[in-house]
Amino acid sequence: MEEVVIKMEEHVGLVLWGIFIFSMGLAVVEFFYELYKKKITKWRLGEMWASFSVFIVAQLFEKISTFIFVGSFFVFAEFISWQIPVNIWTTILCILLIDFIYYWEHVIEHKVRILWSYHSIHHSSPIYNYTTAMRVSFIDSLITWVFYLPAIIIGFHPYIVVLAFLLVLGYQFWLHTEIIGKLGWFEKIFMTPSQHRVHHGTDKMYLDKNFGALLSIWDRMFGTFQEEQHKPKYGLTTQINTINPIKVHLFEYINIYKDLKGARSLKEVWNYLVKGPDWKPKRLRKQLSKNDKV
Repeated sequence: MEEVVIKMEEHVGLVLWGIFIFSMGLAVVEFFYELYKKKITKWRLGEMWASFSVFIVAQLFEKISTFIFVGSFFVFAEFISWQIPVNIWTTILCILLIDFIYYWEHVIEHKVRILWSYHSIHHSSPIYNYTTAMRVSFIDSLITWVFYLPAIIIGFHPYIVVLAFLLVLGYQFWLHTEIIGKLGWFEKIFMTPSQHRVHHGTDKMYLDKNFGALLSIWDRMFGTFQEEQHKPKYGLTTQINTINPIKVHLFEYINIYKDLKGARSLKEVWNYLVKGPDWKPKRLRKQLSKNDKV
């Protein structure tokens, strides 16, 4: 078992490089395709630069976030006296578990505003291509490791958990494109670009749908699946209208600050933080309703 773990440790780096090279290759192919189709405009380049800038900001904090995310697994593993054997079958099982956990992590990030505050950064681009996949906050890794601790507690080796997470995360990159259409039977089991386009849509029928990463079966099982019926309108329900990476990062935090500043009780403060992004106190809902009637 120790030999298997040592090999797994060596392969984590190879997996990372493999995902990076594959992802960058896809991004280059897509860029030239969009160039050929004359979709590259000054505005589109600006949004692509915004996403890449957010990626650069995240990389500045990479060592800290990676240390916390990966290190937490090894720290907690020290307190687990049991361990699941490391082999191909348990690795596949771990991948399925991580994908299942990711689904619920993703759902919760959309339903709890303080978590949506960092996840919304990924959804903030009004365009949809492989640069959108890079628009991820550095805060993400500082928090999300907590969701995956059950895999360690069950007894999976930290390296297996890290490897499974990398594979599930790496799979998602190719989903961020408009140049790949529907994929027939493949969509019945796995997540596809078509299904993930829905997830990034702000259309009413697309909101809070298709949370899966690797498999689409979780969405089908828990009632969050939606077929792509028309091209989505991408971004947030309230667009950020900026390509400044700092403003992109701070947009939702500023909105939360404004809401908390106007809160009239601790209960309202709590609800602003833990309820959905669109939650408003009853008094404000009534006011909005009156304004709509006028």
